[in-house]
Amino acid sequence: MGDTSIRVSDEAKDRLDLHKREDESYEDVILRLTEGDKWAGFGVLSETDTETRAGLETMREELRAGTRDRIEESK
Repeated sequence: MGDTSIRVSDEAKDRLDLHKREDESYEDVILRLTEGDKWAGFGVLSETDTETRAGLETMREELRAGTRDRIEESK
């Protein structure tokens, strides 16, 4: 596997710095943040099993749907 250099703006680097852990390289941060599992590496949910995270996602979608319904009813 080869290496590729990319340029990022100061703003992009600052944003990466906000997510960068002490023992991580920028490559590690980018890979973690772009992982298919959006909960991976984020706070308390980073160590939560997939089933629990799926349940939380379902609850979130149900709350959004309920909010949309109430907004539509109020129009």
